[in-house]
Amino acid sequence: MRKFLVIAVLAGLAWLFVVQERSEPQKTAPGKVVAQTATTSPRPVSEHNWMKRSLDRTDEVKRQVAQQRKEDGTR
Repeated sequence: MRKFLVIAVLAGLAWLFVVQERSEPQKTAPGKVVAQTATTSPRPVSEHNWMKRSLDRTDEVKRQVAQQRKEDGTR
């Protein structure tokens, strides 16, 4: 009887996990669209590629500084 209860609880938790995973992308999809249009990064914005976005921003700033120094005649 105990084995049945443990299996039933695990199956219930697995079912809740699957239901939550299916419903989650529907809630976050509009937020991602707004975040993509609000930023100017060349790659799509995602919570999983924040490091890449940071590196892209660093490169962009380096290019801006180099361009500004070129125009100002410094270095």
